[in-house]
Amino acid sequence: MKMSDQRLLPPLLTLPLELRQQIYKHLLPAQRITHPLPGVGITSVSHRLPSSALLNIHPKITDEILAYYYSVATWKLIFSHAFNFFRVDPDLAALQRSHVLSRMRKVEVVFFCDILLLRDYPSFGLNQFCAEIKRRADKACDVLAGARELKTVIVSWIDTTQTNFWEEKARILEPLRKLALNDSKHGGNVSFKLGEINGPDDLDREMFMDAMRRVLGENHQFQIGLDGTIESERQPADLRMLAFDVRQQREDLESLHDWSTASWTKATV
Repeated sequence: MKMSDQRLLPPLLTLPLELRQQIYKHLLPAQRITHPLPGVGITSVSHRLPSSALLNIHPKITDEILAYYYSVATWKLIFSHAFNFFRVDPDLAALQRSHVLSRMRKVEVVFFCDILLLRDYPSFGLNQFCAEIKRRADKACDVLAGARELKTVIVSWIDTTQTNFWEEKARILEPLRKLALNDSKHGGNVSFKLGEINGPDDLDREMFMDAMRRVLGENHQFQIGLDGTIESERQPADLRMLAFDVRQQREDLESLHDWSTASWTKATV
């Protein structure tokens, strides 16, 4: 690099890459942001999003920040009887069009079997209940199959229905087979990991792992671990708020508008 070019560089780029990455880690800490992209059906992300100011310092810094961010961020989707109460991105079409999808590396999917639906609508029945969650998971997995950089899928299961019939409920997991099959076609780089398992007495972690092995097949090892599940908002009321209420953190969403539009899109093209 010419001396004249070096003078034009931001001071940050004169530091070693390892030190720059430590700075990015400090600027983008682990901090759950709910509904990070307005109008997109992502429930939350595990780390603070880069600001438009950070993304506009210098093209090389932009590339490094985004590469670091996607390497650490876990994007969460909750599969329930509705993606969200207010019907924002109900079929995940906005996520499918989003620039974020192609760069996601870690995703946590939470299968949430909520007692409120069975209690408030007893005529719905367990069969319809499971079919509805499976239908939504099926659509979500179709969309996630387009995440070309996906490396890790964390699978969590929260069941507050106080009903048994695990074998029937386990069929809700079948849409994950699409991700496994899609991964096999592209070299088999996706790692599936066990997240939080919370359910009735007839379900334990080993039973859940057996069900996942049947879904994924012999070519995909299902690992134990909570990688990516950095927060503990697992109380049912909190999960409902995450899944259904897009009015949370409205101030944060408004302040992040630039991040999700011009500067971010320009940086990811």
